[in-house]
Amino acid sequence: MKISIGANVSKPTAHVSDKLLAQIFEVSNATVLSALRQRGYRKVYMEGVKPLATGRRLCARAITLRSLPVRPDLAERIATGEHGDGFNNTPRWEAVDSVGPGYTLVIDAMRRSNVSTGGDVVFSRILTRKGDGIVTDGAIRDGAAVAEYGFPVYSGGSTSIVGEDHILPYSVNEPIQCGGVLVWPGDIIMGDDDGVVVLPSQLAEEILPWAIEHDEMEQAVLEHSIRTGESPAPYYPFNEETKKLWEKWKADRT
Repeated sequence: MKISIGANVSKPTAHVSDKLLAQIFEVSNATVLSALRQRGYRKVYMEGVKPLATGRRLCARAITLRSLPVRPDLAERIATGEHGDGFNNTPRWEAVDSVGPGYTLVIDAMRRSNVSTGGDVVFSRILTRKGDGIVTDGAIRDGAAVAEYGFPVYSGGSTSIVGEDHILPYSVNEPIQCGGVLVWPGDIIMGDDDGVVVLPSQLAEEILPWAIEHDEMEQAVLEHSIRTGESPAPYYPFNEETKKLWEKWKADRT
């Protein structure tokens, strides 16, 4: 019997341009979460997925890799090139070979945070291809070495446990879960020291103006409070007085 991967599920999609990606990069994760929450998107923050090294920022399109629980018969079919959907015998290599500038690998490891999704040898391929990062709800093997690549890596942890005994890389660029969040290929993956947020690609352009304004208002309130010693309370949560302060803040910069 031929194995069929995925389904013909339609989704409103939008390719996020490099220009838009760079603009979203400047917006805080917390602000994006607020914008998405206003639109009813409440399950967009990955649970149990944290930075392997802090002080790095990720904002890139998702290349997805789905894993399944390992089973000898399926593992053998993949190893012998009999995977009925037309993949070669290494879906994981197909995934890492798809990651380049502006893209990050997102691996669904079924939230097995103690099981390796790859290590130094595998993930060095993303480094040589100048990909933007790695995100997984599984673990990273050779964590210290991978952290030294310099790009953002988010995972359930670092481990020495070999992943192949537990999970099977199975399919590339189909909808997955990661950290309990739905990720479609091409969605924007945003990471900071607090964790990872998934921004659906079709909403990026829509929320950008609001997000920029929101971040500017927060900065205006913060700077005013520090400069004057006054409490931010009259301006936070945002209100008409906040808007006046923000408009003056902008005028002072022109």
